[in-house]
Amino acid sequence: MESERTSTEGQVMGIIGIVLAVISLIVAFIPCVGIVALLPGILAIVFSIISIVQASRGNGARGLGIASLIMSIIAVLLAAVWLIVFSGASIIANEAIKDSGKFELFGKEFQKAFEEEMGDEVDTEAIGDSLEKALRELELEMDELEDEMGDTNKNLSDKETARRAGEAAAKAAKKVAKSVKVSTTDSTLSN
Repeated sequence: MESERTSTEGQVMGIIGIVLAVISLIVAFIPCVGIVALLPGILAIVFSIISIVQASRGNGARGLGIASLIMSIIAVLLAAVWLIVFSGASIIANEAIKDSGKFELFGKEFQKAFEEEMGDEVDTEAIGDSLEKALRELELEMDELEDEMGDTNKNLSDKETARRAGEAAAKAAKKVAKSVKVSTTDSTLSN
């Protein structure tokens, strides 16, 4: 009985293929960087095929080449998915930039539908004016707070500064809420 001799044909290419396949597989799972896995993945496929062919011709083991081929194909497929996702996102963003008029049209239609739905219940100008007034008052209070903090005689703690800023914001929000309530009540009473 004659024993079969196996050689190491294709082992070097198989090792190169498996290393590239592992690298590309790891990189392919990283979001936003997965596209980079295409290059080592394609090289791994090439080296894996060469390994399998050399092993077949020289009566060597093909397991390493087959394993690296499978891993590299998976890595290339994952990288291709990332490529498709990013190219699709760029196409959508490009269309949104080109057709920015659609956003403006949507805004106008939304405003018209909102005004029709609310009717005379809400005076949007009064709300906008009261909001603007409240924001100006908030800005003045924040400026005063900054001036106090800048004073070397008054070293306010971070907690005190945050408390005062929170109080100023709460006052502004309360004023806006009151004006909205008054505005809607007035318009409801006039109907």
